[in-house]
Amino acid sequence: MELKYFQKGSSVEDVKSYIDEWGFAVVAGASDDETMDSIAKDMNRYSRGMRPLEMEFFGGALIKVEGFVAKSSGMVELLNDPFLVDLSEEYLGADVLMNASGGFILENGKRPQPLHHDDVLYSPFLPRGGPESMVNFMFAVTDFTAENGATRMVPGSHKWPAGRLPGEEDEVVDIAMRKGSVAIWLGSTWHGAGQNKTDKQRLGAEIAFNCGWLRPHEAYHLLVPPALARDMPPQVQEVLGYKAHRGMLGCLEQRSPMELFGFSKPVPVRAVVAAGEERGHVDLYELEAWVKQYFLTENRPLSDEARRHLKRLGEINASRRGTTNRADLDMLEVVAEAQGRGLVGCLEAAGYTDAVEALRRVAA
Repeated sequence: MELKYFQKGSSVEDVKSYIDEWGFAVVAGASDDETMDSIAKDMNRYSRGMRPLEMEFFGGALIKVEGFVAKSSGMVELLNDPFLVDLSEEYLGADVLMNASGGFILENGKRPQPLHHDDVLYSPFLPRGGPESMVNFMFAVTDFTAENGATRMVPGSHKWPAGRLPGEEDEVVDIAMRKGSVAIWLGSTWHGAGQNKTDKQRLGAEIAFNCGWLRPHEAYHLLVPPALARDMPPQVQEVLGYKAHRGMLGCLEQRSPMELFGFSKPVPVRAVVAAGEERGHVDLYELEAWVKQYFLTENRPLSDEARRHLKRLGEINASRRGTTNRADLDMLEVVAEAQGRGLVGCLEAAGYTDAVEALRRVAA
């Protein structure tokens, strides 16, 4: 295959369409040189004195800095890009969690990394062939070339059934990319680091996501405790696990940790009441419709964070409309209310005080 390079600013839909076909994609110029240099500095600082991992899986020439987002402000900057979460959620659903973050230093070595697929981490609990469980992003902190061990991909391997292994007849593509570019692949895609045949280190920075209801590879509540997470951007706090998944998984006292730790302001969504209904009954259809009218129909600016919350609330409301089982409806209402609190809290945190006040007037 001839590798296509997307450019920064390409739509999630276009990149996803390419990944659907091949199992991976590359976005050139995803980050700038200054950020890459900052990450390289942190990577070298934390790897000082470390020896290459000798296990066969790591190829014998890889030095890895684990939990890297807790050690590098540049990694936090990368993680705050809405594109990463928006694309991941297309495959993994809402409220994704960061699975791992690592600094990869590939030195001159004797062999490439064996080809593998990342979602084996969840086997046999999630059989191959079902929905995706992981999405991986590898940023080129230095140029990636075939000579210095660029990541290798097996095109179309994400469609392979369980038990099939790469053979001599299967094409393997070296993902050559310039500094600041990012390679993206699915957990089901066969891939592996190449062999560095040069005398210079090849540096890469990995950020991986998994479904919000799966336990990540790294324990980020410990790596990034509340005192450290408090000053990070909301999107970063969410993927670290401080946002309860669908309002129900990972909560504290029926609230998202972000609310209880004071990361976001809890807003009384129960003030939004449908006209003609019993006062005190939550109407999150009304909240969804009101925000769409106030911002989208009247062309007011809405932050990416708020748009994501609004999209999730819309998806939950769609599930509620399609459900007749009373028990399921009750559970979905709890999920929708949690999502509604996140939406309105996001509006307030972003400075849309006029919208929040207007909501309160509507409910008065």
